[in-house]
Amino acid sequence: MSKRVGDFMGRMGKGPAGLGTGMKLLGVAGALGYGIYNAMYTVEGGHRAILFSRIGGLQKDIMAEGLHFRVPWFQYPIIYDIRSRPKKITSPTGSKGKFSLDR
Repeated sequence: MSKRVGDFMGRMGKGPAGLGTGMKLLGVAGALGYGIYNAMYTVEGGHRAILFSRIGGLQKDIMAEGLHFRVPWFQYPIIYDIRSRPKKITSPTGSKGKFSLDR
């Protein structure tokens, strides 16, 4: 089996001299970009976030809006909504807010 693989690679020919180094650099750059991408999170307006750490549990800091950094896999943000919402309160009274003083 290994002889077949060796024959196949021999037929493919050698690539350019710096191809192996270039592929390694491209792999390192991709891994670094992926790590930086996963280390950032955004808290939108009207939301807050707290960090949960796998080592220490919930952190005491509350994150406001904006871009924040975390340690991938060890920390992850819990984002929650803090906006107030209008609520309609109905009243079982018969008067619609008009009061009469005549008797």
